[in-house]
Amino acid sequence: MTEDKYTNIIREVFRQNLKKKPKLSKRTAEGFNLAACFLPVLYNLIYKRFLLAVCFVILTCIPHIVDRLVSSEVYLAIVWTVGVISLILAIYSGKTGNKDAYDARNYDDEFDFLKSQQGWFYIALLALIAHIIVFPMQVNGHFNTSRMIALADAKQELKEAIVKGEENEDIVGSSAVGDNIPSFFAQYIDGSFDGTSKITSKKGYVYDIEGYEYDCLTREATSYHESKTACAKVKIDINGNKGPNAKANSENADAISAIAQNTKRLNDIFVLYIYSDDLAPKEGSIEQYAFKKFERK
Repeated sequence: MTEDKYTNIIREVFRQNLKKKPKLSKRTAEGFNLAACFLPVLYNLIYKRFLLAVCFVILTCIPHIVDRLVSSEVYLAIVWTVGVISLILAIYSGKTGNKDAYDARNYDDEFDFLKSQQGWFYIALLALIAHIIVFPMQVNGHFNTSRMIALADAKQELKEAIVKGEENEDIVGSSAVGDNIPSFFAQYIDGSFDGTSKITSKKGYVYDIEGYEYDCLTREATSYHESKTACAKVKIDINGNKGPNAKANSENADAISAIAQNTKRLNDIFVLYIYSDDLAPKEGSIEQYAFKKFERK
């Protein structure tokens, strides 16, 4: 190739680059882009919509960042808020996807652009199917997370009552209290006492306390706890009287696996063992799994 021909080619390429691309038709420009909606992070990164991509990443991370910082009610409110914002952003991403993607790349014309989007359409269709399949597990996951946060909160509330009572020699560790311990727990929780063994706190947790011994020891430095080593057992209904009022299967490894994989929903009654300074779950129980994930230290 001679130098003149090479120079002419460079000039032609330069002239072509100076030309504006044909505008998209109104139908294509305003059409809905499935890939931009159902693969928002990947699609927006590739087509240089970085702000949108970062927004979706942040929204995805928020529930996992705040789960140890907020109550179960606030957590669910955050999840719903994040879900609504994500849906609005996904629809916006889909509605503006065609125009922004066309502007971001050097397509010859609309036909060239639409041809490039055919592969994205089928990938997005698979992503939509995956979303439909995974959605129930996502709902279960947030539901279970909310209940485990509530359990950790209920444990902390009762632990504070134990510590206050121990300091005043009113609760665990004092033989003078005897069968009246539930009423003293109600006093330190600032909750209502039904005259038997149940205490309802202002937060709505119901504590059913049973099995007291007069001499109560401190919590041992082990994760293994049951009635023969504790001074009392408490059933905690984190959902109050709203139901389903069913005990979680606390000693079944398969149940814990199902909860961890979000294929099963947690019930609302849990069992803990009371010591003079703390409460403890039984080893290998759902309660222990919940505290490892969500207890605030």
